[in-house]
Order: sequence, then C-alpha cells, then structure tokens
Amino acid sequence: MKLPLHGRCFCGAVLVEAKAEPFQVSWCHCRDCRRQTGAPAVVWAGFRSEDVHVAGAPRRRRSSEHIVRGFCPDCGTPFSYEDDRLAGEIYIHTGVFDEADQLVPDRHAYVTSKLFWLHLEDGLAKFETTTRRRPG
Repeated sequence: MKLPLHGRCFCGAVLVEAKAEPFQVSWCHCRDCRRQTGAPAVVWAGFRSEDVHVAGAPRRRRSSEHIVRGFCPDCGTPFSYEDDRLAGEIYIHTGVFDEADQLVPDRHAYVTSKLFWLHLEDGLAKFETTTRRRPG
C-alpha cells in the first residue's frame, strides 16, 4: 500500500491523511451505519488515531451512548466513527479516500443485521456483531 492515504469530503472542506496502513478494513451491515449513510452497507478502515490527521472542521455528533460520528458540516459527507471504549482508534469511511481501491475489506461486521438480498459470497470472515472487543 502506498502511503500516505489522502481523502476528502464531497466539497473538500474536510481533508484526511492516514500515514499508516489500517489495522482492519471492514464491511458494516448494522442499521446505524445504513441510516447514517443511506447505503445498504458501508466499509470502514480502522486506524490508530495518531496515524490520522483531519484538517478542516468536521462536525461531530454522538449517535449512541459510546459512538461519535464525524461529518462535513457543509456538504454532509459522513466521515468518521469513534467508540469511547476503543481509545486511540478511529474509523474512516473508505469511500472518502483517493486511494479507496487499495483499502480491500477483510471482514464483515453485524451480518445478523444485513439486508436479506445482499449475498456475502466473498469468503471473508463474518461476525454476528462487532469485529472489535469492547472493554466493559
């Protein structure tokens, strides 16, 4: 993978740079991600927070007890996901990266919530819920 990775929202007001490879790239089929994006499933790239620099002023919104989601306040592009229980980690939508084709998914999360007409025949690991253990 050629680094750094560069990304931006639709209007360019929020920029992201990742200076290290993600530790995972995961499809998410949960209802919250579907509602946040309007897509049938999304792909997140998980990074250590220290390896990601976000420029501009993304707006952040707590979407549930432990989850904060970031988005562009100008164009609305969904951008990031952070979980209070996973300190030091940030998940960025792969679609915002210029190099999105290098971010190949390696697993599926929340397959119990996936849409019935979406068939997962890619041989990737499938998790009933999250792919990352949360303390507590």
